[in-house]
Amino acid sequence: MRKAGVLYCNCCGKMISESCGADREEFFHFEKTWGYFSEKDGTSQTADICESCFEQWMSQFRIPPQTVERTEIFEC
Repeated sequence: MRKAGVLYCNCCGKMISESCGADREEFFHFEKTWGYFSEKDGTSQTADICESCFEQWMSQFRIPPQTVERTEIFEC
């Protein structure tokens, strides 16, 4: 969630640092537009989640997400 140009975690409210350098933090961003036959027809939602909250969220999944190791990662 972005407020006044600052990025915050939608779960815990912590400020997420986007600067290039040692204090940069990774985060999960998602966007979803709900289609017909849902209770949210035509609604779009976005959220940003810090890595700590993302890990807590994933630990609640009955079937864990697929994980693939990457050897090349683009950094800013």
